Amino acid sequence: MNSKLKRNISIGYVYNFFLQLNMTSAIWVLYLAFRGMSLIEIGILESIYHITGLILEIPSGAIADLYGRKFSVVAGRVVNLISCILMITANSFLEFAISFILSSAAMNLNSGAAEALIYDSLKESGEEGKYKKIWGQTAFIMSISQGIAILLGGILADVKFLYAYVFGAIVQIIALMVSLNFTEPTVNRKHNIGNLKKEKENIFVNQLKISIDILKCRKIVLYIIMFSALLGSLQTTVFFYSQKFFSDMGYTKTIIAVICFIGSIVEAYSSKYAYKIEKRLNIREILISLSALNVIALAGLAFVAEFSIGFYLLTNLTGGLAFTILSDYINGRIPSESRATILSFESLWFSIFMIGVFPLFGFIAEKIGLTLTFGIIALVYIPAIIFLILKLQKHEQLT
Repeated sequence: MNSKLKRNISIGYVYNFFLQLNMTSAIWVLYLAFRGMSLIEIGILESIYHITGLILEIPSGAIADLYGRKFSVVAGRVVNLISCILMITANSFLEFAISFILSSAAMNLNSGAAEALIYDSLKESGEEGKYKKIWGQTAFIMSISQGIAILLGGILADVKFLYAYVFGAIVQIIALMVSLNFTEPTVNRKHNIGNLKKEKENIFVNQLKISIDILKCRKIVLYIIMFSALLGSLQTTVFFYSQKFFSDMGYTKTIIAVICFIGSIVEAYSSKYAYKIEKRLNIREILISLSALNVIALAGLAFVAEFSIGFYLLTNLTGGLAFTILSDYINGRIPSESRATILSFESLWFSIFMIGVFPLFGFIAEKIGLTLTFGIIALVYIPAIIFLILKLQKHEQLT
């Protein structure tokens, strides 16, 4: 393996560690409530985040495919740093909204690009078969980092919210410095240069058309992307609203951080060893199992309060498995020259689901409370999951 490309793998581990060392991830709902935002306003802010993602996701993927994965990753860290600073200084709904817009743009720039950079570094060296284990290890590191961040963030927030956000900004500076050390894979460079010369005025439209054509021919990939985004939106909704859920149950921010930390450890190990599950079950069995466990977790949060922590941890378990298994399945079926753009479709669908579900959750929770709302959301997910599984069966024999 090329030494510089091999170095991308180790740099990727370090980069993703600092990327996920977000000390505000388990307290931002509490922070916004502390700053005077209602649950409905918090839901709207999250929708603004995902509407931004919906608009920018595909263009950001095209940027990574056309101008380079490294360029996209570095640009994302710069934009995110600005968002962190604004989150600290904001004093109104509008200012918080701008911060969320920038944060979403930063995530878009990173989402498909970072994953594509690792996969193509391996592919260029003929070692893409190692991706499953390497991405599982990356997911393990990310989850451990997230757990540490959640724990530290909760402890700092119990002292003063500002401390968590200041440390978060410092971490983003470190992530930016690490990202500058990536080496751009050349596996798709000739294709990109050709596109830039031939269609200078329409490069983004051309890239989008190519990616859509690929998905039309490989509909199984499209439905796996949608399925992954659906499960991701479920876990994200549970993660963010569980902050307020556990707070209402009387837990301190430190205890909530400990619960989320344990959840990150569970997610880390399920990501790391997901490949063993993949060897034992076919993809259809995996998807049905993940779906059933997530619905059980939501129902448990709604109706079995004494075991709510256990049901919360169950969503972390399924999230870790889905992250690694579905990423490997998708990446193995798409071409490198359109990889970042196609991977951006997953974030796009994630945004679509979150735009609808997150504010709906907040609105219902304001009316009837968080507990019963988990059960209602479970009912909303069931027909969507069934629809996608049926579509998957129709377009490919899953074995």
